[in-house]
Amino acid sequence: MASTRNSSPPTDLAARVAAFLARHVRPGERVAVALSGGIDSVALLHLLHEAAPPFGIALSAIHVNHGLSPQADAWQAFCGRLCASLDIPFVTVRVEVRGTAGSGLEAAARKARYAAFARLDAEHVALAHQRDDQAETLLFNLLRGSGMAGASAMPSARPFPGRAGLRILRPLLDVSREEIARHAQDRKLAWIEDESNRDLRHARNFLRRQILPRLLERFPGSTVSLARAAAHFAEGEALLEQLAAIDARAAMRDGRIIVAEVARLDEARARNLLRHVLKSGGLAMPDSARLREAVRQVCQAAADRQVAIDLGPCMLYRHRGELWLTQPAAMPQEADWRGEATLAWGADTLHFRHVEGRGIGMDRLAGKPVRIALRRGGELFRPDARRPRRELRKLLQERGVPPWLRKVMPLLWCGGELVWVPGIGIDCAWQCAPGAVGLMPEWETADGKSQSPQYGA
Repeated sequence: MASTRNSSPPTDLAARVAAFLARHVRPGERVAVALSGGIDSVALLHLLHEAAPPFGIALSAIHVNHGLSPQADAWQAFCGRLCASLDIPFVTVRVEVRGTAGSGLEAAARKARYAAFARLDAEHVALAHQRDDQAETLLFNLLRGSGMAGASAMPSARPFPGRAGLRILRPLLDVSREEIARHAQDRKLAWIEDESNRDLRHARNFLRRQILPRLLERFPGSTVSLARAAAHFAEGEALLEQLAAIDARAAMRDGRIIVAEVARLDEARARNLLRHVLKSGGLAMPDSARLREAVRQVCQAAADRQVAIDLGPCMLYRHRGELWLTQPAAMPQEADWRGEATLAWGADTLHFRHVEGRGIGMDRLAGKPVRIALRRGGELFRPDARRPRRELRKLLQERGVPPWLRKVMPLLWCGGELVWVPGIGIDCAWQCAPGAVGLMPEWETADGKSQSPQYGA
């Protein structure tokens, strides 16, 4: 007796998509289908259109027009007509694909596409990746030398990167390209063909048209096996993430990594922790050689040596037994303050609040030029009237201000006198009298952290 799957693929496929929705989407949530017009996304749109009503799911579609093909506007029109015929709300977004020199056209187009998805007013965006795509992705990532995360290929459901409240769904990830084609033909669906899919200069097209067919000739179930391997790698990656989270609870303090805790781990586990911290901070992952060198220097360099490691997307510093991850920033430009509530300081921001009985005495500033400047060396400062004027360098060292922050920190001067230093406070000669109006500066770095605890104010 023939199985239901073999005798009625369209019905079976529809049931599998409905089961996927039941697992991942709650009643009343909104699902936007990423509709390119190709066979996979057209099949997905029809399947979701059929499956969504019983779940009370609000379905829509988004088409991203990259403008890379002479047919781009025709594809957009096709998608619009398809959605109109199904009474599905449709939106199109035109994007400009930039930065192809470094990452390549495919990666740049994907970046532009995902930026459009990030602005969706929905809880889910449904992508039409299928099992053959999964196999191609695994091969592609392995050939690039990706680690466990890359070998995990694509998950069927995950949070959208950098956008809270939005999830990526791939309802067809366990469905073969052949099944989708058979479903589309049985249902007499219409779709478009992207001529760029035949261009073997694109790595994925080469794998799809030249490599996978040869593999399937020799190993008929290779796409199934590769997809299953990706699932195994995903389980391994999840376990590594859990281990890193356990290590982070012991090794992290106020967002920084305690060197002594890292040194207790073996090198592979220490690199796993560092990858976890970078990923949690939304930072791009450096290559394995840089991570290996970072762990070696952090754990083996002499305790009194300043360690600064360029990881590409960020800098790693060792300071007073802790590791700091910071994004590189351009040197700020000095500026005059003319009473603004905020003032740009490179990528950072200076805030100026009026308070009573605290901060800098506004009467002292009246009618005098106020300048925000970088350190030049040799500055003297007296935040405490009970102590003599001292070298700013020593004050910063005592307060534990990291060396890289000292290079870019804003100093407030008035009439040639140093008035305010972030993390140190206000010179006692400029401090506000009780009951008078004062000015409280604050230095907020680009990551949203205040670097201005007020001492002696």
